[in-house]
This record gives sequence, C-alpha cells and structure tokens, in this order.
Amino acid sequence: MAPESPARRIARLLRARRSFLVCGHIRPDADCIGSQLALARVLSAMGKQVVVWLADPVPEQCRFLPGSAGIRLPDDREDPPGELAVVLDTPNPDRLGRIAGRVLAMPAVVNIDHHPSNIRWGDPHWVEPGMAATAEFIYLLAKELGVSIDRDIAVCLYAGIVTDTGRFSYDNTTPFTHRVAAELVERGADPHETYERLYASHPPRRMRLLARVLEGLRVDPDGAFARLWIRRRMYEESGAGPEDADGFINFARDLDGVRVAALFEETAGGGVRVSLRSRDAAVDVNELAARYGGGGHPGAAGANVAGEPEEIERRVCGDVRAALARPGGTGRDTHRGEAGGADVA
Repeated sequence: MAPESPARRIARLLRARRSFLVCGHIRPDADCIGSQLALARVLSAMGKQVVVWLADPVPEQCRFLPGSAGIRLPDDREDPPGELAVVLDTPNPDRLGRIAGRVLAMPAVVNIDHHPSNIRWGDPHWVEPGMAATAEFIYLLAKELGVSIDRDIAVCLYAGIVTDTGRFSYDNTTPFTHRVAAELVERGADPHETYERLYASHPPRRMRLLARVLEGLRVDPDGAFARLWIRRRMYEESGAGPEDADGFINFARDLDGVRVAALFEETAGGGVRVSLRSRDAAVDVNELAARYGGGGHPGAAGANVAGEPEEIERRVCGDVRAALARPGGTGRDTHRGEAGGADVA
C-alpha cells in the first residue's frame, strides 16, 4: 500500500478535530495572511471552530482580505484555543514570534510551508519548496476536503499567489500556478482590485521613507552587488514604520546588471535585519542567510543579526562578494520569491 500523502493525512486530521488555531509568521505578508484566512474559512465551512492568531498586526495593504478584521493579536497571557494548531508559511518556530511557546505547547501542531529553509518541524508537516506560495497548499487542501472555493477564499488565495510570485514574474511561477490563479479568478478574485490594494494604495509616509532610503543606494564598481540601509532615524523623520518598507529591496535588486541585492535595517531592539535577493542561479542567498541564523529561498532570504551595524554590513558584504566571485557561486537554482527564514523586510 502506498504511504499516505501529507495532504491526505492533514485532511484526515482536520476532519477528526473540532477546534483549531491557525497561525502565521511575524511581519506577515499576503501569502501568510491570505492562506490563514482561506484555511479558516474552509474549516468554518466544515462546521469547525477556528481562531486565527498573529504576533504582529495585519499590514494596511492586506486589510481588504475577507476576514482580516477577525485576526487575533493575543496578549502574552492568553492561552491558545483549539485542539490542533495549523501553522502556515513559517519555516521554523522562531518565526512565530512571541506566540511560539504557546503554539508549540498545544496537543498537536501541523506545519504547511513552501520555504526550502523549513526545518520540517510539526507532526505532520507538509513542506514542498516547489510550490510557488503557501496559498497553493490551501487550494489543494480545500479540494482534498471537498470544500467549494467561494469568493472570499478565492480572494485570499489569489492575493497570496500574486504576492509570492511577484505578480507572476518570479521563476517559481509554474503552469500549475497559472491554472490555480485562473480558477480563483473564475471564483471571484479580481486581479485589478488585488493589484490596487496590494501595490497601488501606499500612504505618503512610505514615499517619504523611500526617498530617504534611495539616497543611500550603493552599488559595487562592477555593478553586481547593490545595497540599501534603513536607519531608525529614517522612520522617525518620515513618520513611517517597518511595514511601510515592504519591497524596498527590489529597488536595488532591479538595477541593470545587479546579481545580488541587500537591505540592512536597524531594529528597535538593537542589531540589524538583513534581507538578501539574488538574480543569479549560482548565488544562493538562503545559504548565505543561514550563516547568520536565517534562511528563506535560494533567491530571497534574510536574517536578524545581533551586533554593531557597521560590522554586520562588513561581514555580509564580504560573504556576498565571495559568493559572487566563486566559480559556480553557491550552486543552487534560485527562487526569487518572498523570504521567510528570518525577520526580513
């Protein structure tokens, strides 16, 4: 007899339990939030009790997603509800932030994710780096459970796929991705509205912050490595916050000739949040980020690093330049999606 697939095993568990906690990573994006909300709606359609938790608030651009207003930000004393936790888009428990300990203490924890850096935690876990977005898993799970995809589920899943494929421009986009997206549009997802909400509704404070960040753009003489800094004072001067810096690294990444881009962000608690992007299949930034306790995808990764900012920059830049100079680079194919191995911008 063939072994039971992760999708079938998880579907069996979901059918057997009555109450669930659905969680995602810190600094959540549309794939994380959209997948959580879609799964919560699937479970609710089955008559289950569902609570959705996050450690950080829902970003403004994701508040159009149906059900987002019901996401809970529990206080530090609140016990987790439910018989089973389903953790989405989260490669390791640390990425759950301040709710990690309570989630891990639950009777059972399921881990569903597409990051190559996932440490295969949880029982069971369903980890497939070949998936473009965690939203694709939830689409398949809804099919396995026999739940019809309504408009609200479609809107949430489509937003997740759009985000993690870079609007279908990253090389993780597959024929399956397009087939799923087409069905979600047929079910009620609106491509124009999704674009407007996610990418064309930014507040002025974001533009003020971006102007300050771009003033500090630096590119190596050979044009292969570009980097940006976000200093704490830039947030104060612009009135912006870390959630307003989403996607800033792409302004460095998208320069002609750039193979690797980095964004360094001073954190409120000290240290630096490092984000890395690669356009070169020979340079695996997931491997580079892992040296600092982080991870993500071969083409998009990051780490939260303790220490003096200038020393961190020196070390990271040295590692990047060494990878660029090495014949064959770090030797893996890239996935230029969203990073998820650590606290990344």
